[in-house]
Amino acid sequence: MDLKKLFNLENKNVVLIGGSGLIGSELVRQIPYYGARIIVGTRNQTKSNEIINNTKFSDNVIIPESFYIDISNESSIKNFFNEIKEKFGKIDALINSAWPKTSDWHLKFENIEHKSLYKNLCDHAGGYFLCCQAVSKIMKDQKSGVILNMGSIYGEVGPHFSIYEGTEMTCPPAYPLIKGGIHTFTKYLAAYLAPYNIRVNCISSGGIIDRSHQDPNFIKEYIKQTPLGRMGEPSDILGPVIFMLSDASLYVTGQILFVDGGWTCW
Repeated sequence: MDLKKLFNLENKNVVLIGGSGLIGSELVRQIPYYGARIIVGTRNQTKSNEIINNTKFSDNVIIPESFYIDISNESSIKNFFNEIKEKFGKIDALINSAWPKTSDWHLKFENIEHKSLYKNLCDHAGGYFLCCQAVSKIMKDQKSGVILNMGSIYGEVGPHFSIYEGTEMTCPPAYPLIKGGIHTFTKYLAAYLAPYNIRVNCISSGGIIDRSHQDPNFIKEYIKQTPLGRMGEPSDILGPVIFMLSDASLYVTGQILFVDGGWTCW
């Protein structure tokens, strides 16, 4: 076996749902250098196209393309995957990285109304479910495919609420409920789709640093709780994603890979 080819994504079509955030935009910029075609599904095509157009890609890579999808809308999901299948012929991998949320997402536990809770559950966890459902139909016919869900440390452990003290930040109460469900759904789907040679895994990151939105005191306190002594960078997620998408992980399915600087080991 040529070890250099293990992490090669040449001739693979990778659908990335949600390519405008910290992690998603990094994947849009970097995955093409591993040989893949990145197809971005997003509600905000303007922002997505800005990211693509403002990135200086080398001449030898396939420039990512952006298409509209609203994962809170079943028809939008079906139309998106039908369009992608018709235009590109196949889907080798799906990355679920979207993060739809309501405007009151950051309210404290006591103040969350049921309509808001249900909206977030349905749009986020439900959207991942429906995207997996739609792409699995395509991958079943191909008898191959990779689904990679984006989870969180808060899908596994509870927050250290002390890191939010003195700030206006908190861990949104619906977030661990959603991400914990995505973790267990990943395992369910891995078992269900294994007979079709479809692998399903999950990457669960720790906090990704964003000085434009995160309180300096939060960053300081978060770092204290992390064995490696820093928050994550978007680039820290790239290697694990490439591993999960490539033939290097051919015998890996149903796994939750924590990329968290050791947060969950304490």
